[in-house]
Amino acid sequence: MLPMKSVRLQLGALLAADATTLAPAALANKIALIVGPFALSENLTAGGLTLASGNGLDPLAGVTGAQTAGLDPTTQQQLIQIKSPSGGWKWITSGVFAGAITIYGYALLDTTLATLLAAALLPAPINVDAAGYLIDIDPVELTFVLAPIS
Repeated sequence: MLPMKSVRLQLGALLAADATTLAPAALANKIALIVGPFALSENLTAGGLTLASGNGLDPLAGVTGAQTAGLDPTTQQQLIQIKSPSGGWKWITSGVFAGAITIYGYALLDTTLATLLAAALLPAPINVDAAGYLIDIDPVELTFVLAPIS
C-alpha cells in the first residue's frame, strides 16, 4: 500500500515538533563542527566523531521548541530546518593556533552532545589556522529524500 503525500508530510511535521528529538522544550539541541575524518552513514554515533572545541569552535545551541518543516516546491522533498541561534550557525575562530584545524562536517546533537541526530559532510574540508576565520553553515536542514514508503 502506498501512503498518500499528506501522510508522508505528516511524518516530517510530527518529527519537527517532537520534544524527544528535534524540538526539546528546555535545553536546545546543538550543532558541532567535526574535526576528524568520518564516513557519513545512518549508523554513525556521537562517539565516532571528533568534535571541535576551543578557539571559537565550541558547539552552538539552537532554539528550543518546534522546528520548521516544509516542502521544497522544486524537488517535492520534505525539509526540516533546524532553527539557528541569534547570529546564525556561524563560528569565528579566536585565540592562538598550534597548527591548522581541518573541519570536515557538522553534526546535530542533543544538548549533552551524547546523542547524534544528524550529520553532514562539507563539500570540501575547511582548514583554519588563525583567529578571525568565519565558518558559516546556515541553513541547517534535514532533507527527507522523496521515496515511496510502503
